[in-house]
Order: sequence, then structure tokens, then C-alpha cells
Amino acid sequence: MTDDHIVKLEAVWKVYRMGRRRRIEVEALRGVDLGVARGEFLAVTGPSGSGKSTLLHLMGCLDRPTKGRVLFEGEDVSALRATALARIRNRRVGFVFQSFNLSPTLSALGNVELPMIFAGVPRRERLRRARELLARVGLTERERHLPAELSGGEQQRVAIARALANSPDLLLADEPTGNLDSETGRGVLSLLSGSNADGVTVVVVTHDPEVAGIAHRVLRIRDGRIVEDTDA
Repeated sequence: MTDDHIVKLEAVWKVYRMGRRRRIEVEALRGVDLGVARGEFLAVTGPSGSGKSTLLHLMGCLDRPTKGRVLFEGEDVSALRATALARIRNRRVGFVFQSFNLSPTLSALGNVELPMIFAGVPRRERLRRARELLARVGLTERERHLPAELSGGEQQRVAIARALANSPDLLLADEPTGNLDSETGRGVLSLLSGSNADGVTVVVVTHDPEVAGIAHRVLRIRDGRIVEDTDA
């Protein structure tokens, strides 16, 4: 049975083992309880190394908790098999990264098509949807260009279009404006805000106060714990 949360963390710990013989333990998250409501725009802030990206990876089923539970639309995903987690990531979650993570050998159009290929979307529908999304982010004239032929802002817009390709319920963005100038970053924020207005739940990890300024809610994390949780 689901509630009004698209993703929920219950007493979640994430401990990484490092060093020789993995004897050094690093506690990235320490007993985090968090619910993200459907349709919310949440900003996650805090100093480097505080656990922000780890939190995002757990929400997006890129990682598993050491202790505690992660629920996605009411389903405990903490113990799901890798194939089931991959299906959730592909079809229900979109990811946007600071470093863009585009395939360098594919055009803008090809990059946006890629997640739809994995989802089994027919070619004609893939092309229609990819062109529609590139038009939405203002890159119709650049669809045949490789990432190396695009500016940083254009690459990030391609990454957002790719993240939206399979109409995800949840969009996760890790420092999406971190490598962009202020004006270009505002354009990216406008796209994220527009996606949220269309009903997509958005969670953004950021150091950028402008991102926090457009969110519905702002979390602050320090030393693996939520130390502040405020509505905008």
C-alpha cells in the first residue's frame, strides 16, 4: 500500500569500507528518515562530504543502504535484485549529473534516444519523443551534434532531455548547475522547474542558493544527518 510519498527512507545508514582489507569505515549517512512527496521540488544542501550524493543515489536505486529501508512508491527496494532495480532506474527515475555523462560517440538525438532503447520503445516513437524533448530544451538545430560540439549548457540541456525520455516519476539532479555560468545555470533551473510544474517530482543536490530559492523545501545535511528541514 502506498502513501503520498514517492520515495521514503527509514532509519537509513550507509557505511563504506575503505583502505587495505576494507578495515576503515566511513559513515556517509547516519540513521536518516526522510519522505519526499509526489510532485515536490526538494533541494538538498550541505558541505562537501556530508552525504548529499549518497542520499541521491539511494533514492534513485543506484545504491543500497547498509541498514534501514528505502521505499519507492511504497515498495521496499532495499533488497530487490539488480535487474529489478535497473528497471526502476530506467523507467521511473531520471538522472542529471554535474558532469553531464553523455555518450561521446552519440549525437544529441542519440543520447536522448538511449534510455528509450533500453526500455524497448519502438524506433519511430523514440525518434518522435527525442525530437520533441530536444525542441522543449531549445536544441532542435543541434540534434545531430556530438557532445564535444556542444557548449556545457547545451550538454546539460541534452542531459535533462535524456533524463525525461521515459517520462519518469522522479527526477534526480546532482549539482546540475555546478559547471555552468550563472546565466546558463538559470536556464537549466527553468527546465527543472518546468518539469516539476508538469508533475515530475524533482530532487536536486546543490551548493547553488538560486536552486534552493526555487525549491518547495530545503534540506541541509551535515556529517550524514539531516540537520535542517524547512519549507520554502
